[in-house]
Amino acid sequence: MTDRAQTVIDFAIGAGVFLIAVGVVFAFVPSLFEPFSTAAGSSPIVADRTADHLTGTMLVADPADPSMLSAACTAAFFGENETLADDAGCGFDTDEPTAELLGADARNVNVTIREPADSPSTGPAVERSVDDTDYTLTRGTEGLPSDVSTASRIVRIEGDRYRLVVKVW
Repeated sequence: MTDRAQTVIDFAIGAGVFLIAVGVVFAFVPSLFEPFSTAAGSSPIVADRTADHLTGTMLVADPADPSMLSAACTAAFFGENETLADDAGCGFDTDEPTAELLGADARNVNVTIREPADSPSTGPAVERSVDDTDYTLTRGTEGLPSDVSTASRIVRIEGDRYRLVVKVW
């Protein structure tokens, strides 16, 4: 009988494919669990979700029109004005610390609204007037460290375009 069984070349090819498959699995499986980790590296996720929450539900005039912020709720949030928040029906307690109000416990959070042309990281906060009261649209912890995660969204307040910037560290 002249038929041969598995040759050395067949074995080498099969072993090589197996080792490559195992290497790919070990390289990519840890990244599947990364969004669920609570390490300091999750700050970009927290910043992005906080920006989505602010521009999608918390400060909007109508949830069907995201990124169109209510002027009264925005002023109440940044000015920590409970009376204005109650009158506008905003649905949040302005007396809570910023991180707790936004669900980012055990982190420092800064939320600022800037002009779209200004730098997202260093531009000045916008000042707006609601009910004859001027509000500077910034809230949260000051004194940013060098390892801060930032997320920003373009929003409208009474037809004017602005950039909402969330910083988490």
